[in-house]
Amino acid sequence: MAKKKRPSTSKKKSKKPVTKKAAKKKAVKKTTAKKTTKKKKAVKKKTATKRAKTKTPTTGGKRKKAAKVAVKRSAKKTSRSSAASLPRGVTSALGKKSDQQLADEYGLPVAAVRAERQRRAIKPLHWNNWTEEADAMLGTMPDAEVAKKVGLTVNAVSARRRRNGIESYTPSTKLNPHQWTAKELKWLGKLSDVEVARRVGLDSSTVGAKRTSLGISPHRKGRRSRTWSKKELSLLGKIPDTQIAKKYGIPRRKVIAMRQSLGIQSPVVAANEARWTPKVVAMLGKLSDTEVSKRTGISVASVRGYRVRHGISSRTTQFRWTDEAVSRLGQEPDQDIADSLEIDVIKVASKRQYLKIPAFRDE
Repeated sequence: MAKKKRPSTSKKKSKKPVTKKAAKKKAVKKTTAKKTTKKKKAVKKKTATKRAKTKTPTTGGKRKKAAKVAVKRSAKKTSRSSAASLPRGVTSALGKKSDQQLADEYGLPVAAVRAERQRRAIKPLHWNNWTEEADAMLGTMPDAEVAKKVGLTVNAVSARRRRNGIESYTPSTKLNPHQWTAKELKWLGKLSDVEVARRVGLDSSTVGAKRTSLGISPHRKGRRSRTWSKKELSLLGKIPDTQIAKKYGIPRRKVIAMRQSLGIQSPVVAANEARWTPKVVAMLGKLSDTEVSKRTGISVASVRGYRVRHGISSRTTQFRWTDEAVSRLGQEPDQDIADSLEIDVIKVASKRQYLKIPAFRDE
């Protein structure tokens, strides 16, 4: 028997016809939902990138700070260890001599001397007493060599050279240095630097450097120059330029410019040249600069500067280290060994450092 189908009790819902307004509403809802999801995703990405960026620099900054602290601690340790190894002669002369001069005398690195001086809160030596002998070296040799002999930094020497209007050392300037005559010096300030350079045959920058080194203002029309009295002019060449400048309140450079324009020699230079007798000059080149200094009482730097300026070659005998000389390294100060062997102290220090022999300590 076939079963009869029971009539379904549930009534089928009749689909209502969709209007245009409803369709538009649904479409708007879908688009707005998509836009909101996209915006949320974009906001999440931005926040994630911001967090990542803020995290990296903080960690990097902490690492940099930690590295700086470690470097400072290591520097303090090295300075303390180097300070402990410095001889008493160096520590007692800190601030009285320049760091470079102490380093050259005892064969030590300049950084170790400077670190010990700073650790003891000692002010550096402000070496402003430029002598005529030191000025005479400028331009005759490289600035680095002058710095070693004078005991200053290369920057200080080059600044002094430029301030004095002296060209840097080159083979050409050594062979053909320009000697300023009294007539040419009178042109400075009265004519333009370009005109003076054209007449003299130099570069205008060199002329300007020479003019500024003498304290002469550049050429200007209608400028009034200072009038010198007869009493002031009579003192030029008789007393040092610094005394005239202090006595009458005149800049020292202007005193030098006036004296040189009149062709009057400096009294300091005249006194220095009086020492160079024919007997002393005959020793140059035949004896070492150290030996000439011992016999005459003139400093080694002055002897070397005079010899170089006048084109006298040094003694060409090459020094050979004997066993006796090597045995003295570290047992005596480098300067004493250099004086007895008649060689430069730098050679003694370099030989000792090459053999890894510690410097002499005055205990």
